[in-house]
Amino acid sequence: MISWKTCIIIYPMLFIFPLKSQDTNFIWPVKLGKVVSSNFADPRPRRFHAGLDISTNGKIGHEVIAVDAGYVERIRVSSNGYGKVLYQKLSDGKTAVYAHLDSFTDLLEEIIRVEQNQNNTYDVDKYFRPNELILNKGDRLGLSGDTGSAFGPHLHFEIRDSLNRPINPLLNGFDLDDRHRPKPNRIAILPMSIDAVINGSVLPQIFPVRRISQSVYELPDTIHVFGKLGIALSAIDEITGFAIKYVITGASLSIDNSEKFRIEFDQYNFSQNHLMEITFDNSLRRLNDGDFLRLFLSNKNRSDFVKGNNNGILSMKPGYHSISIRLFDHSQNVTTINGVFYYAPSTKIIAKVVDESESSISVLISPEGNPFPIINFVCYAFNGKGFPERKLEAISSRQDGRNLIVELPRNSAEGRVLQFIGINRLGGVSQAFHFQYGSKISDHLTIPFEFRASHLEKSIVLETSSRGFFHQIPKLSLKGTIEKTFTLNQVRPGVFHTPPMNIETLKGIEKAVFLMSGSAEREIHFSFNPGIADGINNVKTLSKDKKCELQVTENTFFDTTSFWIEHVKHPIKVKNGRLVSSVYQLQPFDRALQDTARVSIKLKDSESFNNKGLFYYDQKKGWTYLVTSFSLLNQTLSSSIYSLEAVAIIEDTIPPKIYDFTPGSQGNYMAEDLLMITGKIKDDLSGISGNRGIDISLNGEKLLFDYQPIKNEVRYKINGTLDSGSYSLKISARDQIGNKIEKTIEFSIN
Repeated sequence: MISWKTCIIIYPMLFIFPLKSQDTNFIWPVKLGKVVSSNFADPRPRRFHAGLDISTNGKIGHEVIAVDAGYVERIRVSSNGYGKVLYQKLSDGKTAVYAHLDSFTDLLEEIIRVEQNQNNTYDVDKYFRPNELILNKGDRLGLSGDTGSAFGPHLHFEIRDSLNRPINPLLNGFDLDDRHRPKPNRIAILPMSIDAVINGSVLPQIFPVRRISQSVYELPDTIHVFGKLGIALSAIDEITGFAIKYVITGASLSIDNSEKFRIEFDQYNFSQNHLMEITFDNSLRRLNDGDFLRLFLSNKNRSDFVKGNNNGILSMKPGYHSISIRLFDHSQNVTTINGVFYYAPSTKIIAKVVDESESSISVLISPEGNPFPIINFVCYAFNGKGFPERKLEAISSRQDGRNLIVELPRNSAEGRVLQFIGINRLGGVSQAFHFQYGSKISDHLTIPFEFRASHLEKSIVLETSSRGFFHQIPKLSLKGTIEKTFTLNQVRPGVFHTPPMNIETLKGIEKAVFLMSGSAEREIHFSFNPGIADGINNVKTLSKDKKCELQVTENTFFDTTSFWIEHVKHPIKVKNGRLVSSVYQLQPFDRALQDTARVSIKLKDSESFNNKGLFYYDQKKGWTYLVTSFSLLNQTLSSSIYSLEAVAIIEDTIPPKIYDFTPGSQGNYMAEDLLMITGKIKDDLSGISGNRGIDISLNGEKLLFDYQPIKNEVRYKINGTLDSGSYSLKISARDQIGNKIEKTIEFSIN
């Protein structure tokens, strides 16, 4: 076996001379066609995608070439992140980045081997002098691969400017045929003040858009709004010939032909990666509504993508207003969404049955405190448990002064809760009104209730809900150092909201009390002790059982936020582990974090720290390990987190698995047939921290190997061939909790 520790590499001496690009366009870095699987600025966890993911047809080993003349500035090797990556300084001062490579050129591979053996580590970060390693346009750089945190074989490619800021390659020298216009799907309207209302609701509302022509879409109807508002856009882009959905290149928002906001995904600073959480609406994404691009700024955090001085927050004069959203891609294909807003305070209605027959009922819908007559309505029928069944269409309708009388089919209304929404002649939409027709009203004394808080952008709404309907008007009392009581609004059968309130209103609150009146009164007490993050102080809050603590700094949230801890009643089971503590949901789970928060859970006195750690629940990955610190003094486990999740202490006693290794045990190989050592090392709970959790030696000599964390795959390329003889391959792996496994594979070479 050859030991590279004894090898000496002589680098060629190269003369420094000015470099110029032969033309303004770059060549494509792979010769497989121009297929892009992921676009610049695609949203990723806590970051923007900094370049293009270029398809290599799902295989490794395709030639990667220099897009322009320049020199090798840096090479880096790691089992995480970009894996094997080459940085090329281009002739115009920009930097091209080629990541997830399987290998470099022979010369660079030898340089890497020397660096690895000198430092006794697989990781390499090597810089070169300007023009030390000259590259001409089209020169071979290496082969494509899937090293680092790659979910499959591809080339990640970036262009960075002279200040190391990622710039959109499709706007900077890379032509890609595209005749497809961006496609909008929906818009979301978000309340940005405590008095904001959207079609009678104080919560964010999502509306579809419909296509009018090849380039024009419209909102399906006039939208009734009031207060300060923000708009977010769900849209995709397609590129000619690819069945892939991409983020759009940019968008603008105008009201009454006046531009209020513009965003262009052209370039940004890496220090702004955390702003992805508020560039694409975090709340809608966490609620599984999809990726919505915000066309507004809710605070002073302005990324390089945002152009101009407008913040996009809409505040209008009473009356009708035209809205226009323009979407564009890298080829300046443009799509427009048009719509109409009617700006006026929200209205209320009263609905009651005034006549009935065997086949129908007649309902009188009257405006309450509003001079404008009701001319249309929407009615939904809910079952007794509060779930919508159908939309009811009128048999007939007629005006009666300012009122509207509608005839509805009796069999569709019988035994159901009816929700009425009135529409006046100006397009204004009322708040919902509910009543139950033809069946027994639920007993409010026996119905179970739940309590939750919904954070809006600039306010908070408290909600109580049940699976029953009753006519009583409930109240909610917040008690602590001072007491505040609110009359609740019924937004759906059995669902009641407080009016939106300033977050500071919750200071000093220790619990919430739900109050029901009627033939008998009922009080339901809910534990609610929120902390208030004001952006000035470090603040913490405790769970009801005092076992879990959540601490935030002045930088944790983007804006003033209340936060609290809920006890999870029915936690997800742990595979291959044991729940040691209760499961705590950190709230508000849909609120974006600017920086980390700190969570701590107290260990039971009967439990030791052995084989335990903090975990959070990921909907895709399941229970996921958090890097945990321990306090013997306080008997707590702590960790930093970047999002508010369900957390718990979990015991992990199962070591990793070592399997599918080549060479195999007692194998006999020809030297030329064994050019690589490969295998799988996997841990099903706490996981393995890259190649730092793995040690491999061959006949006592440490191997500097690659570990692909997505595939759980070990790869070691044998330099040259092994000599004839017997070999002992020793493998040890430990998970992040400390469980360890060892395996020895004996084989021989002929």
